[in-house]
Amino acid sequence: MLSRNLKRKAKHLKITNKLAKGTASTPRVVVYKSLHNFYAQAVNDLTHTTIVSSSTKQLAENQRGNNIESVKLVAKAFAAKLKEAKIEKIVFDRSGYIYHGKLAAFCDTLREEGIKF
Repeated sequence: MLSRNLKRKAKHLKITNKLAKGTASTPRVVVYKSLHNFYAQAVNDLTHTTIVSSSTKQLAENQRGNNIESVKLVAKAFAAKLKEAKIEKIVFDRSGYIYHGKLAAFCDTLREEGIKF
């Protein structure tokens, strides 16, 4: 019997193979949820490099946590970094996670900040 995380990883491979590959102008945004933190990074799949990244570890000490409010702050910081890198459009990779809760809040905040996907 596969664990929940192994099922998610298998689902992530299926999803990633079907998505458009990230480029310098439209990178693939990958998210990861650990037990204590939330991470997001924009990846250029052609050169295998990370363009922009953000996480709850980079927040101020009183704003840290693995809750929806912290994820919204990460999304705002991430959107600002994307705009600084002159990126307006992305390909979103949910990494096998269900589009619910923190992930939905992250996407909604990115859309509010003007990032298209």
